[in-house]
Amino acid sequence: LGKGLSPIEKSCGSTDYEQIADEIEDASEMGVRGLMLEISSPGGTVVGNHEIAELVQSLEIPTLAYSDDMACSAAYNIAASCDTIVGAPSSTWGSVGCIIPWEDESIMWEIEGRRFDPITNAEGDLKSAMHGPSLTPEQRASLEQYVQDAFEMFRGNVLRNRAVPDDAMRGQSFFAPRALQNNLIDAIVQTEEEAYQMLLGKL
Repeated sequence: LGKGLSPIEKSCGSTDYEQIADEIEDASEMGVRGLMLEISSPGGTVVGNHEIAELVQSLEIPTLAYSDDMACSAAYNIAASCDTIVGAPSSTWGSVGCIIPWEDESIMWEIEGRRFDPITNAEGDLKSAMHGPSLTPEQRASLEQYVQDAFEMFRGNVLRNRAVPDDAMRGQSFFAPRALQNNLIDAIVQTEEEAYQMLLGKL
């Protein structure tokens, strides 16, 4: 999942948040009485995700999220905005957390004889974060705050609709039975049709 994806990214299976928004808006304009989201995604970018979660939350019709695959991280945040969440027994849910997958390359740069020497404005000591081989303590603290702010939006959306224990929001994922125990989902179903019938029962 991402925002402003290129055609080649989409051809490789990625989905643009704008596409999701367009499809939801088209369905709303058609006057649908309920909406079922079929999710198959390990997650995606923070940018654009909150807005889709809010769009789903704002719908005044019954909504249901279903997956027989993965609905994790950014994908779970969207699912958490639905009234009901159901999944196949082996579906995977959660990964409530945010990450910058930073890799320290300072040893490799040293071996190659390279030195990072950015030029920024006097006040811009955080401007070069993630451009060099390593992070200063101040840069790391700034990025940690950035990730924490993203997580607070994520956790806030989940807790707005579901009583999920803190211990289930440490970035881990669960198969459906344990996801159900932790209130990440509402029910386990065997088929997509069973999930669809659950939505019909709420109309």
